[in-house]
Amino acid sequence: MIIVSDTSPLNYLVLIGCVDVLERLFGRVIIPEAVLNELRHEKTPPASESVD
Repeated sequence: MIIVSDTSPLNYLVLIGCVDVLERLFGRVIIPEAVLNELRHEKTPPASESVD
């Protein structure tokens, strides 16, 4: 199953410490480069900046 998401849901999952739920549910998670760039933006909350 392929899932595409914008930044907001990923950011909130990171902030509540539950981003790993995606991997548990779907096995492999791939995010577009644009989403990764948003998560690493200077105005993004610090917890989200560590997403790889």
